[in-house]
Amino acid sequence: MRCHLMPRGVWLLPLLWLVWMPMAWASDNASVLLERFFANSQTVTADFVQEVVNHNGEIVQRATGKLWLARPGRFRWDYAGKNGQVIVSDGKKVWLYEPALQQVTVQPLGKALGATPAALIAGNNVLPKDFEISALPTKDGLQWVLLKPKTGQSQGFTAIQMGFTANGTLRVMEMEDAFQQRTILHFHNVQINTRIAPGTFRFIPPHGVDILSNP
Repeated sequence: MRCHLMPRGVWLLPLLWLVWMPMAWASDNASVLLERFFANSQTVTADFVQEVVNHNGEIVQRATGKLWLARPGRFRWDYAGKNGQVIVSDGKKVWLYEPALQQVTVQPLGKALGATPAALIAGNNVLPKDFEISALPTKDGLQWVLLKPKTGQSQGFTAIQMGFTANGTLRVMEMEDAFQQRTILHFHNVQINTRIAPGTFRFIPPHGVDILSNP
């Protein structure tokens, strides 16, 4: 097992569930919905389809997988297929395993998150000091919340949108970067507050892989 230092690491851990309640759809209520979500969803599991769309609206990448979340700070994000990736946090460190490269990247949880979508996923509350939170008009039968980083781009993203059904289920999450490229996540089979085995959030690097450490 070989160890190297890696000066940077990009972690795409873009998952958040909110609870929509029947009320007037206004910007103040968008923040309230986030607070209620964090107060009421201690664990989350879901299947996902991820698409990367370029500025011309063309899908240039597509992947599927499954994710698990347990507050505070534990999550697992499994991409299916021969080139799939595994992203795991045990609450202290985040591991990114790329089987095709026989490589694992590891860094502290706080460094991996920062003011990013991952902070929304793993934390106990949304970060109003880092994001401007507002409501968007209903579209495609969904209620939408907009998060914009206050200090510019967040791990390369300039805006994050979440779309919810009337019963509060997250169905779509969209992230846009400075080049107008969007990463779109479609969520299915979402389950809230079900038991998740503790081993789900433990990662042991396979024998012989390179370990890239970002201390």
